[in-house]
Amino acid sequence: MRLQILTAALLGVCVLNCFDSDVDADSSVPMVKISARARTFIPEVVFLKMRRPVALVIENEDVELHAFVPLLLFQGVNVQVTGNGAPEFNETGLARVLIPPKGHAEIRFTPPAAGHFFYICDLPGHQMRGEIIVTGDSL
Repeated sequence: MRLQILTAALLGVCVLNCFDSDVDADSSVPMVKISARARTFIPEVVFLKMRRPVALVIENEDVELHAFVPLLLFQGVNVQVTGNGAPEFNETGLARVLIPPKGHAEIRFTPPAAGHFFYICDLPGHQMRGEIIVTGDSL
């Protein structure tokens, strides 16, 4: 396990187990953080576990607006969005969250299925992208 975490850290990858100590005191739900900084998502790859509740926190560290656009991840999934971001929904669920400068959004959900899910910032000129990998087994 330590080798996996070290390898992941060296590759700029976030593994959910790295955040087990960063737990919301009210609900014991692990928090996984993604930062938007200098038109880059950090880390670029995040691992989550299927059927394990999580709070995904997206922090905009820049002085410009960013969007978090999860492609296919939240289709048909119940989510709770808090923070000062502006969530946008469509017929399939959460479509995007606009996050103001120095702002944040927290998305609580339980990934129902394993898979690779990409996310982007779709604002003009922002070529930001990342990946959330939901695994069905232990990391």
